[in-house]
Amino acid sequence: MTTIMPLPVKCPVCENEFEIYVLGSTNAWGAPDLDLRPPEMQRSTMDKWVHECPSCGYVTPDFNQSTEITSDFLKSDSYKSCDDLNFNHSLAERFYRQYLIASSNSDKFHALLHCAWVCDDTDDEKNAQLMRRKSLEYIEKLDLNDDILIQRADLLRRSGQFERVIEEYSTKTFKEDIYNMICSFEVEKAIQKDASCYTVEDVVKS
Repeated sequence: MTTIMPLPVKCPVCENEFEIYVLGSTNAWGAPDLDLRPPEMQRSTMDKWVHECPSCGYVTPDFNQSTEITSDFLKSDSYKSCDDLNFNHSLAERFYRQYLIASSNSDKFHALLHCAWVCDDTDDEKNAQLMRRKSLEYIEKLDLNDDILIQRADLLRRSGQFERVIEEYSTKTFKEDIYNMICSFEVEKAIQKDASCYTVEDVVKS
């Protein structure tokens, strides 16, 4: 069950006070996508993951956190236009602005990945691929443990970089059997030039 509740907040940039609706609780039943997007019901709560100040446009998952972002930055053409990208949905714009604001590689990576998920849902294939390609710039700067390496393979394949998947993952092995199964699945789909979305369940059943 998913619960949503109102929360009064104050923007750390413009000090505007307003109310947002935040996620109280949710659950997830079923298998995640291979890029680790959760199943329902958590899957449909993305609009509660990040919020926007209605006054200055500052975007954050937590208005209680301080920031060094200035109002001048929020007024910049790059921020307001999302680097001149035309998204099909305002939630994709919100996640992209979160990426522009984020300071850590991890936060930038996740903001871009979440933006890609919204693009998936709104049939914005061009930007979905672009966001995955951009997210790969930051995943490479993270600690490339097995979880990240498997997620990276899916990002490469879903962004159409089939040859890289084949070259970099055909002979790769992992300690856990499920990771080896996913790795082989990713390579197989890359050979087929298949950039579709698949879940862990699809791998197990294949």
